[in-house]
Amino acid sequence: MKIKTRLPLLFTAPPMLTLLLLSLVPTVYAINIAFEDRELSSDEVNYVGFANFIDLFHDNRFLNSISVSLMWEISTVIATMVVSVVLAIILFETTSPRIRNILCAIFIIPVLLPRVSAAFVWKFAFHPLFGIAVYPIRMITGEPIDLLADPRTAMATVAVVDVWQWSLLFCVILVKLLETLPQQPLEAARLDHARTWEVYLYIALPMLAAPLVSLTFVKMIESLRAFDLIYVMTRGGPGIATETLDMYAFSQGFIESGRISYASSMAVLMMVATTIAFTIIFKRVKKWQEV
Repeated sequence: MKIKTRLPLLFTAPPMLTLLLLSLVPTVYAINIAFEDRELSSDEVNYVGFANFIDLFHDNRFLNSISVSLMWEISTVIATMVVSVVLAIILFETTSPRIRNILCAIFIIPVLLPRVSAAFVWKFAFHPLFGIAVYPIRMITGEPIDLLADPRTAMATVAVVDVWQWSLLFCVILVKLLETLPQQPLEAARLDHARTWEVYLYIALPMLAAPLVSLTFVKMIESLRAFDLIYVMTRGGPGIATETLDMYAFSQGFIESGRISYASSMAVLMMVATTIAFTIIFKRVKKWQEV
């Protein structure tokens, strides 16, 4: 006879309730502030309705931050997934299990590093005079090059750091998934003279469709919280070339003007937009997988 116990509920309820309060209370408070005209320099507070949200769409800097955020999200997610898949295939095809395990242990290290620490290290690596990352370019051209100070290359340079940190972790996950796949379909394809890229493109990767979709969603969520990396490396510059939406909200709320309500309206809008976008994408992907 199976005995039901409430012991799991006893242990999981307190932390879940704590997480709910820690997420729900700030969210409700931010929504309330978004409908006010609260500023750090003033004690007067009035409800202004949707005035802050209307002002946002007349703010060119806000519109720029949206385009920068979208560019960051799309570029980092696509680059991370492509690099991780290609690297995992190369690792799986060219290394022995022992060497593969050693490399996988090394590849996990970047994601274990604090994001701020990694950002400072890479910022020095891209230093125009002393950086090792730009040393080959400096040797060829004979002139220092500051990739982080050029609006045309700043975003891509910061994205390289993000891709470096996450693609290696995803590579490890994909390598271990490739090791679990049945080898008979892959061997049969090779016996039919299929090229290596055809074996993976048409057989191995479709078998890993569900994990790949899950990893893509994880990276999409993670790319939304790139504030610390971008802030350390460029502070949104040069100019506003790398200023994402969360960075602009932080600047308006605490650095430049102290417009807390204006900043909260950006956060609320970002929360609503991401929730709707992720819901639509999730439903489309789920429907595609069922087909």
